[in-house]
Amino acid sequence: MKKFILLFIIAICATIDLSANPGDTAWVTLYNQRKITAYGSIDTTATLPTGKRYRKIRLHYILGRYACPASEQYCGSWDYTTQLYVKPAGADTVEMARLITPYATDWLSKGKSNDYVIDVTDYAPDLNGTVGFMYNYEGYSWGFTITLKLEMIEGIPPMDALAVQNVYDGYFAYGSSTDLIENHLIAKPFQYNTPAAKALVKNTISGHGSDDAGCSEFCSKYYIQKVNNTAIDQKQLWRSDCGLNDVYPQTGTWLFERGNWCPGAVVRPIYHDITASTSAASTFSLDIDMEPYTGANQSNLGGYNVVSQLITYSAPNATRDVSIEDIVSPTDDPNYFRSNPICSNPKIKVRNTGSSAVTSIVFQYNLVGDQPQSYTWTGNLPFMKDTVIDMGSSVNVFGMNTSNDFEVKIASVNGIASDDNTSNNNYRSHFTDVKSYPAKFVVYMGTNAATSATNAGKNETHWKIINDQGTTVYSHTNANNSTTYRDTVTLSNGCYTFICDDDGCDGINWWYYQYYDTNPGTGILRFTSATNPAIYKNFSGDFGCQIVERFTVGYLLGTNELNKTENTVSIYPNPAADQLNLLFDVSHYETVNYTICDVTGKQVMQGQLNDVSSIAYPVNISGLGSGVYFVSLHFHDGGVVNKRFVIGR
Repeated sequence: MKKFILLFIIAICATIDLSANPGDTAWVTLYNQRKITAYGSIDTTATLPTGKRYRKIRLHYILGRYACPASEQYCGSWDYTTQLYVKPAGADTVEMARLITPYATDWLSKGKSNDYVIDVTDYAPDLNGTVGFMYNYEGYSWGFTITLKLEMIEGIPPMDALAVQNVYDGYFAYGSSTDLIENHLIAKPFQYNTPAAKALVKNTISGHGSDDAGCSEFCSKYYIQKVNNTAIDQKQLWRSDCGLNDVYPQTGTWLFERGNWCPGAVVRPIYHDITASTSAASTFSLDIDMEPYTGANQSNLGGYNVVSQLITYSAPNATRDVSIEDIVSPTDDPNYFRSNPICSNPKIKVRNTGSSAVTSIVFQYNLVGDQPQSYTWTGNLPFMKDTVIDMGSSVNVFGMNTSNDFEVKIASVNGIASDDNTSNNNYRSHFTDVKSYPAKFVVYMGTNAATSATNAGKNETHWKIINDQGTTVYSHTNANNSTTYRDTVTLSNGCYTFICDDDGCDGINWWYYQYYDTNPGTGILRFTSATNPAIYKNFSGDFGCQIVERFTVGYLLGTNELNKTENTVSIYPNPAADQLNLLFDVSHYETVNYTICDVTGKQVMQGQLNDVSSIAYPVNISGLGSGVYFVSLHFHDGGVVNKRFVIGR
């Protein structure tokens, strides 16, 4: 797509709490519910705290939708490149974050939005006092709203970022025989001085536009990072996990793998540590070489959006230090949607923020108000590296929970109590409970006609059920195409995970199928009752690579929070004869009183159901005559559901 520049200078006052004390968090709003109505840039100025030191700075990029006027032709809300720049006085204007918007044409009708959280601590030296910012939107249709907020957490960082300089920043055509991309990605000289003790190159590179061979968006190419004309690293520019995006399903071609980006995802930067190849007060050169390539059709070329930065840091501030970066599960954070909800096996993301390797960590974790549990991790985690730790079977923690707040803390590192910086040793999350299913139910799978590329002659789709120990207790593999399977499973009390994988990473029912040369058709996946026609769970077929359902058998989780999920009821058969079945979908045990009235409003029947869970309950209606009736269900939490049904004999 051609790049047109349209600059809008918008004066938007930023809001900030300037009363923060050491250890506090200051919030700065850069843009608030700003409607994106055109291609180009939006400038603003913000006043940030001065003289502060931050353990971490996180950008909350909150993306939403607005209703375009009926006359607006271009309001597609598709996958477009967006960038946030900081413009410090007397220094380089540098890109802080890049995000590709999702295919979100249904977000408005569904009331959806998403809070993307991006670590921007590298830019701490530029986030001080009165600073300019620029938001750049490269779409030719609109309909999005943005709210951008900085969460500035005071404290001691792993290393103090000292300066950020641009190496490259631009969009460059790829595959030209006359204007090679290497003509733009030339070697450039740099120098840093003490107290800088560490130097990293941060590359954010994404491929956009497609020539006849699909480059640059749909082809996998590498680049070589050079220092002083010597290659120090090689990286592939490709995202093969778009079908596992936590922001799903989307309305467009979100499943396709792309040139280092996915629709609805943050573009991941690539870091190169060049400290060993450079030294303070010495001049060195930085250079990127792209994989050689010449497009067959020179009039139709894609390109790469290349931002390369040199970031210098102080020496590490701690020797033995571990930071809890995030709780992957349990949490309501939409950025970990596929990993939640859970009923066992919490997962915690940690980073080694001390200069010494970490070989063991002892954690304590619990639901708020309950007794702490202990978990010990062992391994080898180098400085500034992350890992996600699975804390193993934790059914006893979630089995009788009285709280939906999970907390974890670090008790010791490398066998020594606590560590050098205790401010990053605690984390808390809020979460939603899993559903409960009967001990016996049917996994109903109707396959489409998509043959697996790795399992000759068999369908792409296969599933398994594992317990909290990771043991597979049921599975269905080697399914035939266009075939219906009804597998009855019988489970003992416990916590389970149902995992359905699709080898083609395109789910079992995707709108794009209708445009295939060989349409594989539509598959079906659901949980149903083993004794009647009740459907416990219908899975959307547009799930990409994998769909996961975690659930309990034999017990319900829950704290009777009214804001978890609304109570829903379906009834069948309708028309009915002598029995009406009430199928509930509730988040916790309920007492339900029901009344049945005829069309005149006269009450003809009443009853009570105790300890209702998400299963079907029969009601004997053989004593009622043919006609139209209404059943009113009154839940203990105050909710009321009304349903109409017909008796016909």
